[in-house]
Amino acid sequence: MMEGVIWKGSPNHYNGRNGYQVTHITLHIMVGYLAGTDATFANPSSQASAHYGVGAIGEIHQYVDEANGSYSDANYESNNSCISIEHEGGMAQGAVCTQACIDASARLCADIARRYGWDHLWHDGLNGNVWLHREIPGTDHAGCPDLAPNGLPYQQVIDKANAILNGETNQERNTTMAEMLFNDLDTGKVYYWNVLTGTKYIGVPDQLEILKAAGIPMHETSSKGPWMTRAQEITDTTLAGITATINAQAAAIETLSKSMGADPEQIAQAVKDAVTAKLDRLQITITATDGDDQ
Repeated sequence: MMEGVIWKGSPNHYNGRNGYQVTHITLHIMVGYLAGTDATFANPSSQASAHYGVGAIGEIHQYVDEANGSYSDANYESNNSCISIEHEGGMAQGAVCTQACIDASARLCADIARRYGWDHLWHDGLNGNVWLHREIPGTDHAGCPDLAPNGLPYQQVIDKANAILNGETNQERNTTMAEMLFNDLDTGKVYYWNVLTGTKYIGVPDQLEILKAAGIPMHETSSKGPWMTRAQEITDTTLAGITATINAQAAAIETLSKSMGADPEQIAQAVKDAVTAKLDRLQITITATDGDDQ
């Protein structure tokens, strides 16, 4: 769950996704307020829900676990293959879709995209990975989410989400992916990964609880979101870079040490050990032997 999301819980959902995988986000407008949506989704007789709801001040409520399909899109296939997001607003007199709501939705959409392995979000009818409720066969909500009064400017949400994703791709992703947990939805197993050790299976519940308590983020992965494969690629690339750095430094120091009469093998090993141990700073003193002063 994204940081700051408030769990509300709704009884209205499928148990699981009935064989479907998550392929898209569906955007909705509440035509009302977040509190009213909370009440509606908490009522079993409503037979309505969404995975998330975003309020006017940017608060995010979660009603349905992403492992389950929601009763949101009036379409069985889409219900089971989407992450659905409701937004406060949609009223000519009353609830409006605020900038805080738009910004929070963009952060949520970026988080969803990142967890499911989508590099960017786009809307193209039912061909993109962002759908509008009004476009889905079976719905009678012709204005949802953007054509209602004070509706959701969905393209602004998409653009802001992509800006977040691009920023993470260029600057933050290495930090984000320096250490994490993977919940493999296909096997039910949990793995720990960091950039140097690679992926390790966590088979002891106490170990998992310790890692979670330490604040290490959990990501869900499956054939639709191959996080572990991408993480291992980062590990392989990083270790290859470290190996190349060690070899280059060793060659340079060997040349220098020979010219000054020091033992090149001893110094090269010192450099290798220091870099491998990720020392922040490496200081080596090369002492010339008597008579070799140049």
